[in-house]
Amino acid sequence: MAQTKFSFYASNKNSMKHFINLVIFLFFGFAGFGQAASEKVSSTATTKVSLNKKMTSNILNAYQNHSKTKVKDVFGYFQLLTDATLSDEVKKEVIQSINQFFTDENTLVLDFTSESKDLIPLHQFLQKLLISEPILFSVSDEASYGLVTHDSWNTFYTVTRTKSGVISKIKVNQKMYFVDETKKFGTVTKNVSGLYLDEMQ
Repeated sequence: MAQTKFSFYASNKNSMKHFINLVIFLFFGFAGFGQAASEKVSSTATTKVSLNKKMTSNILNAYQNHSKTKVKDVFGYFQLLTDATLSDEVKKEVIQSINQFFTDENTLVLDFTSESKDLIPLHQFLQKLLISEPILFSVSDEASYGLVTHDSWNTFYTVTRTKSGVISKIKVNQKMYFVDETKKFGTVTKNVSGLYLDEMQ
């Protein structure tokens, strides 16, 4: 009987040791996981430094001014799509050029063909331009900038639209997306900074 009690006690003691070891293992395991996750978040946070802290103000201003030039260029292309004298082949090339300005063909842009000024995907807007009566676009020389993040800023500008002899001025707030990317130039690969137009408001 004493032997049975002893073996039962020894068995329970071993079970308790295993249980305690398991609890300690899980505790330190989760603590380590939490620390790793915390370090990962911290590391991610440190890499997402806003552009106005990564660049000097002169360099950032140069990129922002360049974004204004891109805006003017893209509105010139928008206008071309409403020109009925252009061939279908040329219009296809114009659409390809426009898409290279934007982050994505589904980027939301203002519908300048309509009075409602709804936001619609870029590809849909381009199709509406193709069947629109001629529209003249002019972008203001003056622009302001705000909401600088680690990969973007907002450009505020005014578009003057002339359609059917009616002139209207439309204020636009557009996100500009700035990214470092790898591009091939012949046989040479280089890291370059890309600047793309993003969604409008």
